[in-house]
Amino acid sequence: MRVLATGITGFAGHHLAPLLLGAGHEVLAILRTDVDETPPPGVDGTPVEITDPERVRAFVRKVAPDGVVHLAGMSSVGESFGAPVETWKVNLWGTLAVLEALRCEAPTARGIAVTSGEIYGSVPLDELPVTPDTPLKPLSPYGASKAAADLCVAQYRAGFGLPIMRVRAFNHIGPGQDARFVVPSVAQQIARAEASGQSEIEIHVGNVDTRRDFTDVRDMMRAYVALLERGDPDTAYVACSGRSRSIRELIEGLAAQAHVPTRIVVDEGRRREGEQPDLYGDATLLREHTGWAPEIPIEQTLGDTLDYWREREATT
Repeated sequence: MRVLATGITGFAGHHLAPLLLGAGHEVLAILRTDVDETPPPGVDGTPVEITDPERVRAFVRKVAPDGVVHLAGMSSVGESFGAPVETWKVNLWGTLAVLEALRCEAPTARGIAVTSGEIYGSVPLDELPVTPDTPLKPLSPYGASKAAADLCVAQYRAGFGLPIMRVRAFNHIGPGQDARFVVPSVAQQIARAEASGQSEIEIHVGNVDTRRDFTDVRDMMRAYVALLERGDPDTAYVACSGRSRSIRELIEGLAAQAHVPTRIVVDEGRRREGEQPDLYGDATLLREHTGWAPEIPIEQTLGDTLDYWREREATT
């Protein structure tokens, strides 16, 4: 398949690219125009402003894809509160630009548009796990913009017949993730303390009892490839592990693999008011339609993340 990919230089994209190439697909990527990006090895990348419909359409016309993976977007819930307009612009208008380009230039290209488990937002705990039919009640600019993008994909399928699937992906973690997020941030702090020879380390965090559904990024990318190849365009898929873990559990898992004693210090000032206490999903349809299941245990995910930051800190 000749696959058009957006967001391929991001955390998920770097793990997705070798899977697509290994499966025999050609990957042609849209890169950001505001920074100098280098695509993963084997990927042909071109800078295109993702929120510019005419430029995206011209690129789609040129490459004539028969597959699409749309990953590009603002990815941080916390940062979306400080940059709501930019979050909406990239997540919604970027998705619309891609959909409109496909409608006009490649209407038979099948693919996936990745949104987020955060689109569900406020869910009564007795109604968990969420399914494709759970109402969308997002709590953040990030979640709301992804929910709007999800609805756009549904409308372009219903109204124009585009064979693009919605993939509501829950949290994925692993080596290569940006230190803006809690697991890699803690892993970086531990690795830095080990490299500098500290006798112990304190980790300052916010609400460690918040629970979310975490999947290894490498497992999640296998799900994306499986859906691209075998998914049903008329289905909205929940991509997740099917269970939630607390932030405390993840930090303690990292601390257990640290080479320096680690103490968790809760900073009440880092809590977000009104935050959903628990959120996890049901990936039954994903499993039934593709045969996918997560394979990597959380201990390996945390260990590989810590090793990634150890390598980084050793060279700085």
